[in-house]
Amino acid sequence: MKSTGDKPLHIAVGNLNIDIAFYLPRLPGPDEAYVVDDARISSGGAASNYAAAVRVYGHRAALVASTSTMGIADHLLEELRELGIIVEYVKRVPGLPGIVVIAVDRRGERIMMKYRGVNSLLSPNDVPRSLISEASILHIASVEPSVAYEIARRAGRLGIMISYDPGSAVYEDKEQVLGALRYATIVFLNRREAKTLVGSSLEKLLRLGPRVVVIKKGAAGAYAIEPGGVVVHGITKPIRPPVDSTGAGDAFAAFFNAAYIDTGSTVVALQHGVAAGALKTSCRGSRVCFDRKLFAKQLAETMVEKLRGPEDWVLED
Repeated sequence: MKSTGDKPLHIAVGNLNIDIAFYLPRLPGPDEAYVVDDARISSGGAASNYAAAVRVYGHRAALVASTSTMGIADHLLEELRELGIIVEYVKRVPGLPGIVVIAVDRRGERIMMKYRGVNSLLSPNDVPRSLISEASILHIASVEPSVAYEIARRAGRLGIMISYDPGSAVYEDKEQVLGALRYATIVFLNRREAKTLVGSSLEKLLRLGPRVVVIKKGAAGAYAIEPGGVVVHGITKPIRPPVDSTGAGDAFAAFFNAAYIDTGSTVVALQHGVAAGALKTSCRGSRVCFDRKLFAKQLAETMVEKLRGPEDWVLED
């Protein structure tokens, strides 16, 4: 942190959605009507989920996003304020907000339908230089590829740590995503996204410049790869049955980044990220259900080991 003794500040750039989640015994088939067990409406989106998890960890978070001038967006912003998230940088524009409808069965499997709405109006100009100058890290999550590239380029020139979780953007514009990676310090990908970007060689990603590439593999844990062939593997045993994986990747990224800022250790960061992601799957909704004793138990079940050697196998099943 550059100024006071305050906790580090994370800037979360990305979507602010209305999440409508339905919970039912099984996912319905075509033309099938189904009465659900439970339903929830809340704020969501990768960036807002990340910011909420940062606050749970104990750092500060500011959200940069685009949302509607409609009254329902007032409730979204108030919900985030109550979590302690700085929302004064959320732009209000006419139009429908982003909407995500999620159906989750009793095994935690899900289908998602997404409408971007005014999320598509997010601009690089919405991330003020003054905010960047006060922050420890800028996290870009599921942002349209050309916008993500320009935000990363501008922030990179200011010397701030940047983390990037492109999500499905890797399938929209691979070259723009690869361009943004040149400015990233930490990159979060799942196995399929990584293979789409660079085939079977993670060394190609590291040559672009990231300090750490994190590959998430679900129940198989996650790997953090650093230049020089250093590979850290983390895996955990969930302390509670999984019921909803929505937002697990966002909790993972938030706790990884926060622990990395606090300690500078990839090993500690991966342990915290894996534990937070697993804990998130144990509760409904897109936010991690957290208390310190519960997290300590999950952390104790999380094993991390540092390896050295070829990393090609990280992308295999």
